[in-house]
Amino acid sequence: MNEYDVAIYVRVSTSEQTTENQLIELVDICERNKWNITKVYDETVSGTKSINERPVLKQMLDDASRKKFQMVVVWSVDRVGRSLKHLVSVMTHLDELGVDIYSYKQAIQTNTSMGSMFFSLMGVMAQMETDIRKERQTIGIKRALSQGVKFGRKDVVDEDIELRIVELRHKNKSIRYIAKDVGISVGRVHRVIKEWQPILET
Repeated sequence: MNEYDVAIYVRVSTSEQTTENQLIELVDICERNKWNITKVYDETVSGTKSINERPVLKQMLDDASRKKFQMVVVWSVDRVGRSLKHLVSVMTHLDELGVDIYSYKQAIQTNTSMGSMFFSLMGVMAQMETDIRKERQTIGIKRALSQGVKFGRKDVVDEDIELRIVELRHKNKSIRYIAKDVGISVGRVHRVIKEWQPILET
């Protein structure tokens, strides 16, 4: 294998867990392959959190943009992100920076033909997951409305605005963005989203 300057990224979800076993295996892999470890990024946070809520991951991505290493070594791809959408987002960002990923558990290295195929497949699956979720949400909304279910408060917004709020929320727009778009207060948008939450989560 080629020599690399690499970063190790390890993560656990809670303080009751430890990254020690991950580190032992990954350091050993790097030593056997003569990969130069430039830094270890060790994080205790849920994998469902966004990048902005994961400071260590964010720091790693910032360092990647500064070309501080050529590859990120992880125990498993789910250490990077629990959802396919999040995982593909991070891996795409690294790919655009010219940084490879090596996953010990999956035995995948993205600069190989097998790794490239794995990465492409994840992108397809992530899009499929998003499409299925949106379809289920749309069906749920239409079913609820056909059954006469009313979401939100009569004194807050009308039905057309509620649907516009839900549509924008599906697109991951911020509360402030939605409030400005539909012309109502942030508090009212919060109340509508809270009422629609059972549908938004289907």
